[in-house]
Amino acid sequence: MISINKKKISYKHTPYLIVEACVNHQGDFKIAKKMIFHAKKSGAQCIKFQHHIVDEEMIRDVPMSSNFTEPLDKVIEKTNFTLQQHLKLKKYCEKIKIDYLCTPFSIKAAEELNSIGVKAFKTGSGELTNLPFIDYLARIGKPIILSTGMSNSDEIENSVKILKKYNTPFAIMHCISAYPCPYEIMNLDNITELKNKYKVPIGLSDHTPSIFNALGAVSLGASLIEKHFTFNKKLKGPDHKSSIDLPELKMLVKGCRVNFLSRGKIKKIFSEEKEIVAWARESV
Repeated sequence: MISINKKKISYKHTPYLIVEACVNHQGDFKIAKKMIFHAKKSGAQCIKFQHHIVDEEMIRDVPMSSNFTEPLDKVIEKTNFTLQQHLKLKKYCEKIKIDYLCTPFSIKAAEELNSIGVKAFKTGSGELTNLPFIDYLARIGKPIILSTGMSNSDEIENSVKILKKYNTPFAIMHCISAYPCPYEIMNLDNITELKNKYKVPIGLSDHTPSIFNALGAVSLGASLIEKHFTFNKKLKGPDHKSSIDLPELKMLVKGCRVNFLSRGKIKKIFSEEKEIVAWARESV
């Protein structure tokens, strides 16, 4: 089990739902605050942003993914918030009582987020094999939610060894880093494999364009769900097509709770069934 802002995250607790704002706010601070408001109103426990310092995390001339219409560094520079803006978003989250998380993509970004008092760190899948970065976060000692897209079992194990070395509380997110992700490569049963292997909270960072796999993950025992969120899937940008909209977010919150309540595995005759037994069973 891990805890974030006194919220317990484990198989025995209602799944911790992270609304991923990513760059879907388009760099507009007012839209970001609106996303926070609706995430809270919908019943999610957390909203997550991203903190980029371009020259600390990438070279300028990098290959472009098919979901990008312009270079990544340009997208980030257009949509990135300053540290002071992140602090304001964090304070607004505290005001309306929803957890604020933010993914750092470099040690410098992690230093800055730590300086404003974030309660935990959520890593991006691209940083899983950046072992000096994982080591730095682990030494801080705050809970870490480790995303595992674009990785194999050995690479996950290498990062986990570092977290265990420092006794850092952590959870692992099963993830496939395709945007949007085809259902046939989601491999949801890996949630069970990770849960059995590591005995820590396991979640799903989901880039499919619907809530179906997230609900399936809860039934498989996921303790955390992360979904990209947008107000309009038709907007231009790298993440809108792999996001859910507001009606879907509300349905996801309800569905996660229902699926959590439905996870019992004991087979017996329940009290609600007993009156049916009286007339439905064959008898003499």
